[in-house]
Formats: sequence, structure tokens, C-alpha cells
Amino acid sequence: MPLPAGGEIPWPPPELEPVAHKLTEWSAWYSGDSNALTSFYSLAGSASTPTAQRFFASDKSRGAASGPSSPARTFWGAPLDPGTQRTKLHAPLAADIAELSANLLFGEMPKFTSTDGATQKELDAFQTDGMHASLREAAETCAALGGVFLKVVWDQTLSDRPWLCTVSPELAVPSWSWDRLRDVAFWTVLYQDEDDTLRLLELHEVGSISYGLYKGTVTELGERMPLSAYEGTADLADLYGDEGVMLTNLPWLTAAYVPNVKPNRVWQGVRCATNLGRPDIAGLEPGLDAYDEWHTSLQRELRIKKPRIMVPQAMLETDGPGQGAYFNMDREVYAGVMALEERIQVAQFTLAVDEHLTVLEAKFDEIVRSAGYSVQSFGGKGDVAAVTATEIQARKEQSLNTRDQKILYWRPALQHLFQALLGISREVFGTASKPEVGIDVAFPAAVQPSLQDLAQTLTLLVAAKAMSLRLRVQTLHPTWTKAQVDEEVAAIQTEEQASLTAARPASEPPALPQ
Repeated sequence: MPLPAGGEIPWPPPELEPVAHKLTEWSAWYSGDSNALTSFYSLAGSASTPTAQRFFASDKSRGAASGPSSPARTFWGAPLDPGTQRTKLHAPLAADIAELSANLLFGEMPKFTSTDGATQKELDAFQTDGMHASLREAAETCAALGGVFLKVVWDQTLSDRPWLCTVSPELAVPSWSWDRLRDVAFWTVLYQDEDDTLRLLELHEVGSISYGLYKGTVTELGERMPLSAYEGTADLADLYGDEGVMLTNLPWLTAAYVPNVKPNRVWQGVRCATNLGRPDIAGLEPGLDAYDEWHTSLQRELRIKKPRIMVPQAMLETDGPGQGAYFNMDREVYAGVMALEERIQVAQFTLAVDEHLTVLEAKFDEIVRSAGYSVQSFGGKGDVAAVTATEIQARKEQSLNTRDQKILYWRPALQHLFQALLGISREVFGTASKPEVGIDVAFPAAVQPSLQDLAQTLTLLVAAKAMSLRLRVQTLHPTWTKAQVDEEVAAIQTEEQASLTAARPASEPPALPQ
């Protein structure tokens, strides 16, 4: 897929509009921006808009009447009465689910190994160079938006090796060969005003990366311009010319797509989206909307049932005749009472807090379980009594099963990306790595045994002469690199030799080698 020649080309491509629509919805839930939620569901609630007609049209195959149907009522889409303050609250449950997913996957760094010594040295350097944080960031975006793109980037003025950069699926136009990513174009808005929009397109293909600068409008790509025409892309022109083509000389893409979970039930039949993943909250948007409504209702319960005092009319002050009357919800003295006794009365209302909390807990459990996680993973009831790793694993079984499912997509993507990283490291930075030999990716166990349990296990294996010193160190420190393991083994051997020397009598000659 070459870069577009430019002109009156709609951008983003119209065929991606169904994808962009859902990504906008999921992004609003993930960000927790109440304005974004209100904007999205207010638009969706208007059946007169083209977007509403497209996505909420009646399904004749289900026996519905022809013409656009009314979308379901939503809490965030309900309009406010004129003069009413917005009191809607958002609970960041969608963001919490995405964060949990990232922590389960990359709470500890996966271990990358190669049979080639020089390649292993480079892999060890990548693992200790901020890669852990980058992968965790990508995993959170992946869980929130249904998938994530990762691309290999480098800058010889900043680092002596390439690294991985996360790209949201909202800013990508992928091309597929069956279910495999063939190439992908990322786009970035460099400048925008009322008249013009300046975009940079970055096309990743096998063997090359191409850059294109376009000047258009908010909805059109516009004409293609030389990279040297804009200060922000002049450095690319210096490196690759105005055509912006960089040959990688690699048999792999320098980008990859990682789906969160498949298949995607949302885009069945949408050809351009069948290979995209689904987020953890797919299909749970009505539940999240209801959860926010009950969360807001609880806050409203506390607000309108605050204790009040009522005083005789004679004790109140006015602003003067003809000034009108108004009601202030935050005013502690809020009503005058004509009474024989000149005394102040206190009104204490009964709060329905327990009822709200019961509903919220039930809604929370339902959403979390449907997203594929155990309630205990969020610090729910029952964690205090869990002592051993086996008990914790049993209580969080659903979360761990979901983690295992996601690893099936992450492992091959990371193998591909690290091969590309090693290839760029060799071609651009001149290292001696050999990515062709292959890379193995091992994810550590999500639930680690306690040091006491692990020590008892290692002691039994040593007594049975079933485990070497190196394997003991690797078992105790599964995320260590080969260099760290070698250093620890050497230190232990030195200490053991020193202890034997100190324990041997001075008259006893040293033992001859066997």
C-alpha cells in the first residue's frame, strides 16, 4: 500500500468510520472525561444525525419497522433541564480494568532469550532500557481500546539503540493479508487551524519506512508537500530526502498490532475491522453507564438529605420587598415556618446509603466478571484470608485465565518486534546481533510463591541432588538476565570456597583434584 498521492481524499478513510465511532466511545470511557461521555452519547441519542442513523438504524432482519429507531436511553446522553447544574459523576471503572490488565501482563518483565551470545547481550540491554514501562503502557492501551500498535523508532542523537513506541489504533490505517498485518500507515496532526490541517503519514512496509507530509483540511488529506517545506519534518528530509523513503533491509515489518482479545463481536461483517481485537469493556457500556448513574444517585442522596434547620419566619432576613424568592440547595437555613413557638427545629433525613451500596456492589461484580476478571483482583472480599500462592491463584482464577489468553497474542507480537529491534540495531547501530536465529519470550508466573515456600522447595530439590546452582539462581530470580545470573553464581561459588577454606584445619593439605 503506497502512500496516497494527495488531493481531495477523505481522511481518516471513510471505511474506518465504524471503527473510529467505537474507538471514540471506548476512549471516552477509558479517559473518564465526563465531557467526552456527554458529547458522544448526546450525539448518539439524536436519531436525526447521520451518525445516529448509521449506527442505530433498525435491523429489518429482526422484524423491526423500517426507518431509524430510537437508541436506548443512556444516563450520559440524557439532556439537562434548562437552568440545571450538571451533577453527573463518573466512576473510573473502565480505566481500572485496563490498568489491572496491564499489571497482570507486565507486572514483571518477560524474559527474552536467544541461542546466540551477541544477540542475547543486545536483548539484555533492551530489557533494562525502559522497555518494561513501554510494554506496560502499551498493554493498558490495548485493554482499553481493543488493541494497540507498536513501532520501532530510533534517534542516534538520543540513544545508542532503538526502542518501541506505542501508537493508538485511532491513529493507524492498517492493511491485512488474511489475518496478518501486511503494512500500516500511522498519521499525526502537526498543525491545525480553522483553514488548514498539516498531517504526517508514516508508512511501515516490509523492508522500508516512508514518510509523507500533507496539507489539507479537517476532513480531507490534501496535497502532498516536500518534507523540507515544514520545520518539524525538515530533519526527515535531511535524512531521507523529500520523498522520505528509508530502506530498513529487513525481512520484517518495523511495526506490529497486538489485539487485546479476539474475535471481535462488535465488527462482525465489517471487512476492514475483522482482524482488530475487542477491549475488556466491549458490550459492557450500558452496565458502565448504569454504574455511573447509581454512583451519581448515591452522591445526590447525600447532597439533598443533608441535615437542615428550620427557623420561624421572624428570624429570616430578606433583600427587600419585590426582590423575588429563590431556593438554595446548599443553604443550611432553607425554610421559614409560621409557628406559635419561636424555636429552631432540626430536620434529619434518613439516608438510603446501604441500598445504594448494595446495588453498586452488585453492578461492580457483574461488570468485572463480564470483563473476564475476578473481583478479588481489585482487592475485593476474601483476600485477607489468602495466605499461600495456591490459594491466591484459586481466588483469582478468572483473571489469570484472561491473562493467559492475552499472552497468546502478545508473545508472537513481541517475538516479531524484538527481531525488528535487533535488525535495526544491526543495520543502523552496527551491532553484531543475529535476529534470524530466533527469539524466545517467556512470561513469568502471575502469582509468585512466597520466599519461605520457594526456599523450602529449593532445599528439597538440592537435598535430592535434582537442581544445579545456576538453575536455583534462575528459579529464585526469573527476570534476571544471563549476566546477572552469572555474577550471582560466581559470588555464591566464591563464598562457598572461602567457607571451605576457613573450615579446613591448618595442618591439612589442600585436596587434590579428582
